[in-house]
Amino acid sequence: MIRALRATSSPRTPTPTPTLPTSRRPRPPPPPPAPSAAGGRQGLGCHLRCRATLAAATNAPMGRLQQQHQEQQLRKDLYPQTEPYDFGFLKVSGVHTIYYEQSGNPQGHPVVFLHGGPGAGTSPGNRRFFDPEFFRIVLFDQRGAGRSTPHACLEENTTWDLVFGGSWGSTLALAYSESHPDKVTGIVLRGIFLLRKKELDWFYEGGAAAIFPDAWEPFRDFIPEDERNCFIAAYSKRLTSSDADVQAEAAKRWTMWEMMTAHLIQNHENIKRGEDDKFSLAFARIENHYFVNKGFLPSDSHLLDNVDKIRHIKAFIVQGRYDVCCPMMSAWDLHKAWPEAEFKMVPDAGHSANEVGVAAELVSANEKLKSMFTK
Repeated sequence: MIRALRATSSPRTPTPTPTLPTSRRPRPPPPPPAPSAAGGRQGLGCHLRCRATLAAATNAPMGRLQQQHQEQQLRKDLYPQTEPYDFGFLKVSGVHTIYYEQSGNPQGHPVVFLHGGPGAGTSPGNRRFFDPEFFRIVLFDQRGAGRSTPHACLEENTTWDLVFGGSWGSTLALAYSESHPDKVTGIVLRGIFLLRKKELDWFYEGGAAAIFPDAWEPFRDFIPEDERNCFIAAYSKRLTSSDADVQAEAAKRWTMWEMMTAHLIQNHENIKRGEDDKFSLAFARIENHYFVNKGFLPSDSHLLDNVDKIRHIKAFIVQGRYDVCCPMMSAWDLHKAWPEAEFKMVPDAGHSANEVGVAAELVSANEKLKSMFTK
């Protein structure tokens, strides 16, 4: 099952994803503060293995009533916290080593959680979307993020590097699925981000400022007026500066802008996490690196253009109506291009996966996939 991804294109030949070991180990060290479920554009999971078999929908009234009854019976509460039975580090290139963990049922159906950002990293709460008795839950920190090393590194860090050596959100889930449609059985996507210019312009060039002017001004004012024709480029210059103090301040401004806009009602605990220097540096540098390179995708509409490759996969799209980070236009465009995917618009939510209505729909989608896999 896949949650959210971002994709990039590059002519490099992908390297095979290493097989995760299954040995049991002690509990991992506590993760660094990372609002991965709130900040960053994120997906939920990919069920990897065989293709999904889709049941034909019935138009009969009784069929619809039965479906409504079944949906009412589905669990929507988050599962209790569970601890990893295995964790470790995988060397995925000459530069990068990624942190991974496995929890839930070692013999269960594998689900891979792709965190947001890019650059946000995972957190223990990400495990709670999945039934630990049914799923083998795999989480990992993308290159340069969370506990992966080297921290905040941009070298060999592109969408395709992530797809084949790590992963990260609705964009990445779509990119991976479209590249390997035979290895995915189900997809759950949240807060759709297709990495198109109009989406980046909306959030980083002044569109979202109309809704959050108080949060926008510190982000804007860090950049001199003569460089404000492109904030992504202006921040890139500072996030890659040789001056560590300039990097740190730019990272904090960039990260706080997203943390302050991730919820329908601002979450002050989440905003405080944005003040963490280590988290902010990785989050801002990696995210900006992808955006200034247009996600390394071959075209602006690449992910929509390749939907036919995944039309057979059972999929769910969950979108907060008032998502400011990833506005609903992208989820709607994906829904129109992929009507076979079940579309759920949450009327009283923003971007965060932790908002009550969004979390409920994500758990419900996972329950539907669980039911499909047990048939």
